[in-house]
Amino acid sequence: MEKIIIILICFFLSFLSKAQILLAKDDGAPINNGQVFTYNTTDENIATLHYKIVNTSSNPIKVRIKVTNIQNATGSSFQFCYLTTCLPSVVVNDIYPGNSNSPINIDGYSETSSIGYNMWNSNTGSGTFPIDYTLKYYLVDTFNNEYGTPFIITYRYDPNAVLGTNEIKSAQHSFAEIQTTVIKNNVKITSKENISYNLHNTEGRLLFTGNLKKGESTIDTSTLNSGVYLLHLKDSKGNSLSKKIIKE
Repeated sequence: MEKIIIILICFFLSFLSKAQILLAKDDGAPINNGQVFTYNTTDENIATLHYKIVNTSSNPIKVRIKVTNIQNATGSSFQFCYLTTCLPSVVVNDIYPGNSNSPINIDGYSETSSIGYNMWNSNTGSGTFPIDYTLKYYLVDTFNNEYGTPFIITYRYDPNAVLGTNEIKSAQHSFAEIQTTVIKNNVKITSKENISYNLHNTEGRLLFTGNLKKGESTIDTSTLNSGVYLLHLKDSKGNSLSKKIIKE
């Protein structure tokens, strides 16, 4: 009996040691552990960080997220979305989802959709910069005990930051504009080229898909119930733009 218990413990420890977590951008580009994402604008189109959580092991994992530090801000006006939840603010040392709720479950060799996983700072600050939000993504067992190597990123807003060449190109790029995100019966879009679109609910289910021509277009949403939806636009070069839509 004692041997069986020892074998089970060794198996469990081996399982924990092999489980790994990574983050990636919505286009699949890897994110480095400890990476700082800097934005010099509060424009939602530019300053929203979309990402996905990746399980690189063959075993299913449970993930929670902790806000470990907030610098030069209170946590208000920082939109943080995960699963089907979008929070208008965060609190330092809080855990998402909370320990009393189910964690983020990811199957082996799988990943979350980038739909519903994003963050955006709309707080312009009081003059002291940078504004930093540091988040830790970590693995938990069935009893909410943390294990493994956590993954840490920092979202930074600094209006005085001079972005690198690639960051400037990304910030300047906007192939389409959504005129308003609070809608009734349709979404109005102005695009600089022909584009495609997908509209999902917050659970990730695809509701509408199609193509739009260059210029002004509308997407009929009259059949949708009131609520929050996620609209994703893509141009011919593979560039994407995502926006949260609220139907009244």
